[in-house]
Amino acid sequence: MRLLAHHKLGGFGNCGEGMAIQLTRDGRRVLWLAHESPPKNVTAVDVTEPRKPAVVAQTDLPHGEMRSNSLDVVGDLLVVAYQTSRPGLTPAGFEIFDVADPARPRSVARFDASGPASRGVHHLWFVDGHYVHLSGGAADFTPRNPKDDQCYRIVDVRDPTRPREVGRWWLPGTRDGDPEPPPVRATRTHANVRGPAAYE
Repeated sequence: MRLLAHHKLGGFGNCGEGMAIQLTRDGRRVLWLAHESPPKNVTAVDVTEPRKPAVVAQTDLPHGEMRSNSLDVVGDLLVVAYQTSRPGLTPAGFEIFDVADPARPRSVARFDASGPASRGVHHLWFVDGHYVHLSGGAADFTPRNPKDDQCYRIVDVRDPTRPREVGRWWLPGTRDGDPEPPPVRATRTHANVRGPAAYE
């Protein structure tokens, strides 16, 4: 393996877990990067010529107490996770962008995962164009331990203008009101989906 190029991203190289390649309709390859901390939200880098990467878009977060460290792209849809620095802040959840023109990301919808005990979405997975799998909080999810504020959620985005939750799972005993006893240690859900199975 050898280094072909390096880009400083305008001095905002604090990228998180989110990284995805988009193959545009005109044949370009665009690398989308999520940022681990403010002020930047996402950066799009044209890597069609790997030795000459070029930034084509760089967006800002709504405010300085959030991050967008996870994203995924399918076709012309980019999904970006929003996690706040503490519970109760907004926006918290994820945003869907139309990136048919990568230089001009256009917001299509937001999925709200804010709430009194929620910091929003930490990680998401979107590969089939139909469902977003995520680890995140919810307005109606109160954890027994603040470290267990994120559960596994499945959101239907077949109509990207109207994302809606269709499934949810959490480790029994981590939510207020669960009949099960609290687990021995605090957990954090990190959803990963392969075929018909989800792993955490």
